[in-house]
Amino acid sequence: MYIIKIFDKNNKQKYKIDCVEIAETFKGRLTGLMFKEEFTAMLFKQKYSDRLSGSIHTCFMKVPIDIIYINTKLEIQEIATLDVWKLYIPKKCNIQYIIELPQKTCLEHDIKVGDKAVIENEKT
Repeated sequence: MYIIKIFDKNNKQKYKIDCVEIAETFKGRLTGLMFKEEFTAMLFKQKYSDRLSGSIHTCFMKVPIDIIYINTKLEIQEIATLDVWKLYIPKKCNIQYIIELPQKTCLEHDIKVGDKAVIENEKT
């Protein structure tokens, strides 16, 4: 499990997510949050930083989700809300992490492009 913290440009913490699941295996990455109605967050560490490798689908999802794309500088470079049964391909490359959150999380916590992310392994 991981912990994710989001900070604004003035290093003020906006949001903290505990117990974040990570999709590490092929099966975990393929299924992601399928069939789940309640969840905290899911983290995808990207092996490749291109747009196509960063694509997300919501097939078989039960609820819409917010998607945060984080670049290699750990800055949020793109945010999207995706309804069920949709496909999303990010507009930019240079993706290091993708975070899937419950819908409206970004809106409720004022998470914006340019904010910084800190991703910590709970075991460290």
